[in-house]
Amino acid sequence: MKRKALAFILLFLFFWAAPGQSRADVSSDNLIIREQTEEIIGEGARLISCTLSNRADDQPVKVFVLKLDLNNPYLELKSLIGADGTLAQRATVSQMVAGQKNAVAAVNGGFFVPLNGKPVGALIRDGELLASPNMRGDMPVFALDQKLKPVFDFFQFTGEVKALNGKTFPLFGVNKPAYNLKDGSLSDVNHLTLYNRYWGPKPRGADPAFPEAMVAMVKDGLVWEVLPAADAAGLDIPANGYALWGAGAAADFIRENLTKGQPVEVFYRTLPDYRQIKLATGSNSFLVKNGRVAEFEEELKGKTARTAVGYADEGKTLFFVAVEKSPQSYGLEQRDLAKFLVALGCSEALNLDGGGSTTLVARRLGDFHFSLINQPKEGRERKVPDAIGIFNTAPPGEPRGLLITGPDTVVAGVYAEYSVKGYDAHYHPWRPENLQWVFPAGTKVIEENIYKSVLIFEGEGPPEVSLLARAGKLTGTKTISVIRADDIEALLVSPAEISAQREQAIPLAFQIKTKDGRVIPIESRYVSCRTTIGTVKNGTYETGQQRGRGKLTASFHGHQVEVPVQVDCRFQDSAESWAFNQIEELAEAGIVKGFEDGTFRPAQPVTRAEMAALLARLLNWPPAPKQARFQDPLPEWANEAISAGVAQNVIRGYPDGTFKAHNWITRAELCAILDRALKLAPAGQKLNFKDSAQIPAWAKESITRVVARGLIRGYEDNTLRPKAYVTRAEMATVLWRYLNNPN
Repeated sequence: MKRKALAFILLFLFFWAAPGQSRADVSSDNLIIREQTEEIIGEGARLISCTLSNRADDQPVKVFVLKLDLNNPYLELKSLIGADGTLAQRATVSQMVAGQKNAVAAVNGGFFVPLNGKPVGALIRDGELLASPNMRGDMPVFALDQKLKPVFDFFQFTGEVKALNGKTFPLFGVNKPAYNLKDGSLSDVNHLTLYNRYWGPKPRGADPAFPEAMVAMVKDGLVWEVLPAADAAGLDIPANGYALWGAGAAADFIRENLTKGQPVEVFYRTLPDYRQIKLATGSNSFLVKNGRVAEFEEELKGKTARTAVGYADEGKTLFFVAVEKSPQSYGLEQRDLAKFLVALGCSEALNLDGGGSTTLVARRLGDFHFSLINQPKEGRERKVPDAIGIFNTAPPGEPRGLLITGPDTVVAGVYAEYSVKGYDAHYHPWRPENLQWVFPAGTKVIEENIYKSVLIFEGEGPPEVSLLARAGKLTGTKTISVIRADDIEALLVSPAEISAQREQAIPLAFQIKTKDGRVIPIESRYVSCRTTIGTVKNGTYETGQQRGRGKLTASFHGHQVEVPVQVDCRFQDSAESWAFNQIEELAEAGIVKGFEDGTFRPAQPVTRAEMAALLARLLNWPPAPKQARFQDPLPEWANEAISAGVAQNVIRGYPDGTFKAHNWITRAELCAILDRALKLAPAGQKLNFKDSAQIPAWAKESITRVVARGLIRGYEDNTLRPKAYVTRAEMATVLWRYLNNPN
């Protein structure tokens, strides 16, 4: 059943300020683009960086788009394959593009089997079939023909193996791992597959699911070896040959018809013809068809990292899209990505491999090195079997421009580093010579060389200044906003609360918030920190060996913020309790316990069932010979403790035969129970509390003995409050006093 796409309109309005960057003001019905920049990275290649947010939850999502003009004669795309140009060993996208002449960007390719790293779909490079399309019929392929025209289609594969005796057998694929067909069966069942050196140096060997599998090694068109697949792993695939692997009926064909030394013929083709394809990689689903959100062949649910490819303008413009999933970016659902691609203007678009595979690297304008543009989902680049490289094949041109890189906004009194890089008429990097800096008034130069300067901006200057760099007739300019002390509203520290274990290091991040709402990061070396527990070194809070609670105080330019700290605390909510130390000690001793959600709830009253369990653990009551019987049911978790307390003649029920396990206990009731449990000695002292008259007659002697023993004390206003309910913090304190002074 088709699902209607929600209205989704994005108006991309690019306002160019320089050849390097621009900003856009974009919005939609359900997604809003908060920030956007666009920069040239090479001939026909632009990098668009967006921060989206959802109107419903305002969660930020970072999306990066490579926008490619396929009509540009200097733009070229290539398949990048593995660590050595084959499928033998995966590599990161950065590793595959490193050292590639004239490369300006690269993005991860299609889906693969994680266990062996082999592609699930088709893989074509410069008219060579490195891996055939699978035979499911429901997994489309992204391809570019030799003229860089996009081809988004379901590729078909046919092939045949012919023995000298004239017998033939269908060829099911080239360099394919085992995969599930649409009917649920394995692709290897009764099928024959060809493996050449693009698979790797060794042929496919034994498979526990197919112990009968056979392999025929072919060299220079002649059968070289015929042997069980289990024995083939030690052989090398000939550079001028291949291996045929078959199971079931295919194994029978190899065994009965392929003889060592005899010729064998292999034919295969794809539709579209792989020989006319420059590059291709596999997808799992269309995202966009005819300019609309497609009915997906497969929908991968969840807000996650994603990679996609799409084309617009009748195939003249190609887009690669990378969605980031990180602590700073929530990722997108597949359907929202499809809507985004429609908004880009895509006529057709396909999914590429996503999740931890999503990777986009680019050489920014003027750079000689590549930068990782998105933060990978797993924190580091995943190794993948293939990627797509984008190249600028233009010859070197005349120097065209200078770019000054560094922060757009600085805080007075804080170091700021700026560098200069150059680019030529074809956007190749160029190293400026005879470079001269022109520093604005109100700055102090800490370091200066031909390509880099480190400055401190004084607080007395204007709120906006210009930094210049000159090399011959070329000038680069950067406008910088200066935040002065009077502009700061608050200092921010992340994390705002610290809960850690002993001997743990917690990185700290500092920002200032300006009065006009801007948030600017500050290096830790400019922030003064002091703590009451643990230490702060080089922007990292170190807990040390001490357990407990305290605070970290950070200061910058007269602004101060306090961060609550709890170290090795057993409960989420006990750090602020006045009984924190007592709760921690009793928890370590195994006497008090928390709730399933990790809380202790110190202000919550104690129930009769909880009181029984606490006393049973404190006094090590032996199991009762028989279960206590009451008119009302007992909680299963407290049944044994209540029965033990009854057997000890400490815990009693009510006159109506009930126990009322969930009733809260008063301070008077607790004293009566403690008196019986601890068998306290008589006390001669008199109770002198303001509210002594409120003590029930049945509890007066017990309270006198418990107070004399020092287990329960009055409040600051000299009241005892005998009818008040006992909190879990108070109960912990009473037990702690007994544990530390049992006599």
